[in-house]
Order: sequence, then structure tokens, then C-alpha cells
Amino acid sequence: MKTTPRPRIDVNLEELDQIIDGGMRAPLSESDGEKLKTVLHILAERAKPRWRTTEKTCAVLPQPPSSEPAAEQPSPKGERQPAGHGRNGAARFTGARTVTVAHKTLHPGDACPECGVGKVYRQKESKTLVRIIGRPPLEATRYEMERLRCNGCGEVFTAAELAEAGAEKYDETAAAMIAQLR
Repeated sequence: MKTTPRPRIDVNLEELDQIIDGGMRAPLSESDGEKLKTVLHILAERAKPRWRTTEKTCAVLPQPPSSEPAAEQPSPKGERQPAGHGRNGAARFTGARTVTVAHKTLHPGDACPECGVGKVYRQKESKTLVRIIGRPPLEATRYEMERLRCNGCGEVFTAAELAEAGAEKYDETAAAMIAQLR
């Protein structure tokens, strides 16, 4: 609905108060009614949001507890997070089978092999690989390699990737299944 631009008017609050007071005692004159109507419409237009807002799904539907790291949650100040360029993080694959891979030679509390002074300890987040294969429809496996960090030199040691994980994120069978489902 297009609106025609209204003529600019100067609003005198005392005059509007007098019109309202008079309207409580007797019917409004046509000019007073038009003036009140114009001011009311101007106020209503200014109260409208300047951009379209919609209700967010997270505000309407209950959210299941997520295992995503806190860094991916939106900040409370409303700052926008950088774009992910369409990539899904490993935590988004909630139905994936998870395989935990321990470091072969190091354990938490062992001496650091680099500096020999510090001790290694388990990192809060492990390194994660996602591998997708084409089984009806698709099956994903998350490989979480243990990461140990030396408290002396800061060196991080990551468990080696399993050979069964493969080198590519998408197996040939996954590409065929995706093509077939389209």
C-alpha cells in the first residue's frame, strides 16, 4: 500500500491539548478533527520500524541442548559472527557416529617430548574430522583426535588420523548418493 507524502505541519502541543479538552465537552469541529487525525497518522508512521523484522525460530521453538562450542553461539551484544561460507562445523553432524582416537605415544601428565621440561595435558577441544559415505541416504562419522599441550613450551601434539578415515571428506559413494537423491 503506497502512502502519499503528508504536508509538513508544525505541532503545537498546547493547541492539541485544547482540541482534546474541547472534544471531551462537545463534538469536534471538522478542522480540529482533521488536525488530530493528521498528527495521529504522522506519529503512527514514525512508530513503525524502518526495516522489516521477523520473529526468529529460536525465540518461538524450544531448542534441543546442543554440543556446539560456545564460540559459535551469537554474542550477547548482538555482534554478527563472521560468515561460515556455507560450511557446516563438525558439531552440526549430530547423528554422526563418533570415534575417539587417543594419542599413540603420549598421555596426559607425560613429559613434553619437545622441551622435556613441561608436562602435556589434554586440550578442551579435540581435533575433529568428518567423513561422509554414501549409505542410504548418507552416513557421517566424526573422528575426534586427542590433542595434548605442553604447559612448558606450549607445543600441541595431536593424535594421528586413522587410515580408515580416508583422505577426503566425501567418499565416492557419497557423491553418487547425493547425485541420485537430486
